[in-house]
Amino acid sequence: RYIQVPTTLLAQVDSSVGGKTGVNHPLGKNMIGSFYQPSLVLIDVEILRTLPKREFYAGMAEIIKYGVIADRKFFDYLETNMEDILFLGDGLINIIRRSCEIKAEVVSRDEKEGGLRAILNFGHTIGHAIETVTGYKRFLHGEAVAIGMCAAADLAVRMKIFRKDEANRLRELVEMYNLPS
Repeated sequence: RYIQVPTTLLAQVDSSVGGKTGVNHPLGKNMIGSFYQPSLVLIDVEILRTLPKREFYAGMAEIIKYGVIADRKFFDYLETNMEDILFLGDGLINIIRRSCEIKAEVVSRDEKEGGLRAILNFGHTIGHAIETVTGYKRFLHGEAVAIGMCAAADLAVRMKIFRKDEANRLRELVEMYNLPS
C-alpha cells in the first residue's frame, strides 16, 4: 500500500488519481508502467504557493481538459472565476475537487484503459509527441497538453465533429491561463 502526496497542481488533479504509473523512455512518454491504486491521496493546496507560476498554469491544462470532456458548467466556472482560482482561493479548492471527481468517475468505470478512460487522453497524443520531439525540455507536460487540446479541437472542427466557436472558446481559455495554444 502507498499514499500519494502530490506537490503540483497537475499531480493533484491528474497523476495522483487513477493508479496509472509510468516512466518516460527515449522513445516516448509513459512507455513503461502499471496500474496500482493508492490507498489514500492527500492534497494540500497550500504547497501550491511555493511553486513557480508556470507550474501552476501547467496544472490548469489538465483542469481545462476535464471541463471539455465531462462538464460544461465546470468549463464555464473556469472562465468566470479565474481571479479567485489564480489567487488560490476557494475557487481553487472547488476546481481541484471537481477535477478529482471527474477523473475518479472515469477511472472507476474503466480502470485499465479498455475504452472510456481514453477520454482522459484528450490533448495528450499531440502533447506527448511535442514533449518527445523537444526532449522533455521545452514544455512542461501541461503546456504540451494545452497545445495538444487546441490542435485536437482544430482537427475536430475540420472533421465537422466540433464547432469552430467551441474550439475558439477552448483556445481563449487556454490562453487566459497563460498556456501556449
